Amino acid sequence: MLKRQGTFHPAALLAVLISATVLQGCVRDPNVKKARYLKSGEHYAAEGKQQEAIIQFANAIKIDPNYAAAHYDLAKAYMKLDAFAGAFTELQHTVALDPHNIQARMDIGDLLLAAHQYAASKDQANAILALQPNNANAMVLLSNIALGQGNTAEALQQVKRALTIDPNNSNFHAALGLIELRDPTQRQAAEDELQKAIALDPRNAAAHSVLSGVLAQQGDMQGAEQQSRTAVHLAPTNIRFRLALAAIEIHNGNQAAAEATLQQGTELLSDNQQGADLLWNYYSDTHQVDKASSVYAALVARHPGSVPLKVTYAHILIQQQKFAQARSIADQLMKSSSNNPDVAILNAMLLLQAGQAENAFLALQKEETNWPDNVSIKIWLGQAALAKGDLPDAEQSFQAAARLQPGNIAAETGLATVANQLGDFNLLTQVATNTLAVYPNSSQAYLWKAMAEAHQQQTDEAAADLQTAIAKDPANVPAIQELGALRMSQNKIPEGEKLLEQALTADPNDVAALGILVGYDVHQNQIPQALALVQQQIAKAPSNSQMYDLLSEVQMTAKDASGAAASAQKAMQLNPSDGAAISNYTRAEVSQGNPQAALASWKNWTAAHPDQAHGYTVLGALEEALANPDAAEAYYKKALAIDSNQPTAANNLAYLMMQRGQAIDVALSLAEIAHRGMPNSPATSDTLAWAYYLKGTYGSARDLLETAVKTDPDDASIQYHLGMIDSKLGNKADALAHLKKASTLAPDTQIGKSADLALHAIG
Repeated sequence: MLKRQGTFHPAALLAVLISATVLQGCVRDPNVKKARYLKSGEHYAAEGKQQEAIIQFANAIKIDPNYAAAHYDLAKAYMKLDAFAGAFTELQHTVALDPHNIQARMDIGDLLLAAHQYAASKDQANAILALQPNNANAMVLLSNIALGQGNTAEALQQVKRALTIDPNNSNFHAALGLIELRDPTQRQAAEDELQKAIALDPRNAAAHSVLSGVLAQQGDMQGAEQQSRTAVHLAPTNIRFRLALAAIEIHNGNQAAAEATLQQGTELLSDNQQGADLLWNYYSDTHQVDKASSVYAALVARHPGSVPLKVTYAHILIQQQKFAQARSIADQLMKSSSNNPDVAILNAMLLLQAGQAENAFLALQKEETNWPDNVSIKIWLGQAALAKGDLPDAEQSFQAAARLQPGNIAAETGLATVANQLGDFNLLTQVATNTLAVYPNSSQAYLWKAMAEAHQQQTDEAAADLQTAIAKDPANVPAIQELGALRMSQNKIPEGEKLLEQALTADPNDVAALGILVGYDVHQNQIPQALALVQQQIAKAPSNSQMYDLLSEVQMTAKDASGAAASAQKAMQLNPSDGAAISNYTRAEVSQGNPQAALASWKNWTAAHPDQAHGYTVLGALEEALANPDAAEAYYKKALAIDSNQPTAANNLAYLMMQRGQAIDVALSLAEIAHRGMPNSPATSDTLAWAYYLKGTYGSARDLLETAVKTDPDDASIQYHLGMIDSKLGNKADALAHLKKASTLAPDTQIGKSADLALHAIG
């Protein structure tokens, strides 16, 4: 029998048990857990792993929502990722929980200053000074606020006040030099202050960068490049300094050096989306998309763990219309980094490109719950809503983005688009006003203001604002085009044509300008000239499907259905998602007595766009034309399953059901949906009136058709239905008149035959 070595000590075992119990108690203690999460997050942040740090700080806050230190660390992590909306929210939490956190207040003030929220930024500076009357940094913040408001005297006073407290602060001397630069007579004084800033702290990268600007203004481009290069050397990950150096290198004729400067920045900042975009922005501006593709393929190979580089590379592939390759990258990223908002946006962009607006919208909605303060997600959510025709959701998303980041051009542009589509010119004026408050020289804002004025018949004001828009940006093609359209509407034809031709010269793809010129020729019955003009422009922009759409429409006007079908097919080849192209093709084929060809094309289109109700509505109408009511009904129901308020599908299904003697109450409900969606349409009025007739509500039926017949007096269906209603109401003479007209308008049709039978019955 083996003996056990050693002696059994109950006291020792008890000590171990007590230690384990104490440790378990520590693990369960929420204060210990939150502190561990905080320490772990700080460790990740120190290593530059901000996403991981954010998760840990958020875990600490889940345990204790009032943990001020975790809120502040989370804010700092967000700031390092340039996620300023999230940072701002966390800073607000920090200050609410710890009002004496001076640096958090400074950070809020700086963010508000960057967003041009001067009054709110000033409140933070004053709050700091109330706590610390000699806080020089708060005085410099007040100086920067005054500078942003154009009050140079106040800016000078505040920075000099700061220097009396801290006369050897290099940053304060640099700030003073920057202010003095605004006065040409103080340029030497500004340079002296910057030199003093550098003497006090040779590693003050900002002072070197500003001095570079001073030397550039003096024409010393070599000195400017040297100072700018020093700034980049001292702060190699500062994007602004790198961009300034690259600009100087380009000015000095050294594009290769500029490219190297930006590529080095992209390599250093490969874990940051703004950094990853540095080199791509240069290639995009210099129209080197193909080179960008090969360079970024190599960058991704060298940095296989960089999500931002992969996102940028996918965007480049989208620019090249290499959607399958971009989709492959996006799919991989969705598996490995689905919690990254830039990945979510990339995925949504590709869904939108594939015509899957509903899927893009739902995916972004999900991400919005994860990133409620991400401005870009809200903007793309608005774009997805626009793509699926949901204007209220689009407006809500763009408004939310604008609230988070006042003056955000993408958000304001989205709102302007919504306003135009809604015809809400008060909203468009508001968007223009808000943008001009932040960017007083915004050419785009003057364009929006002018568009609102033009639609409100304020033509003189519109013309003046369009001219201002063009003066501020001579390359603003939409403003040139709008002014041209305005002059055409004022019958100032030569001036209007000249402006529209100028727009087309600047942008050969400007279909809107071309459409106005072509429309004028068609209106003047100059069809050959209109055709020649479109064909001439297609030669300049051969890959634009919309040009072929326009050609197809003019060919239909010229009664060249065969040519119109061929042009529409070309448009579909260039852009399979071009709804106008397939609509034009349908008209052309149907007019040639070949609806089967149109049916096949729409089946292909709906297969590629399964979430678009419009496609199934057209298929239903084509099946009706081919006398296939069962198939038509099935397609209409499928359209309504996607969009229960699709007015054309609701209208056509209601009428078809009434023709077939099916569920009149359901048909009435559908007809009401259709009429709400298209209240000014004679067709929906006719359908709803006939439903009322079948329900015995003759007065309401007649009220609807009295308006409809004024709009479309030659519609045989409206005339027939009016005749039948008048017959029920005892208006024999009116009934006979309407029925005779229906018979005359549509002989040898079902409507005509029904009118003849009714005439015989009335006698």
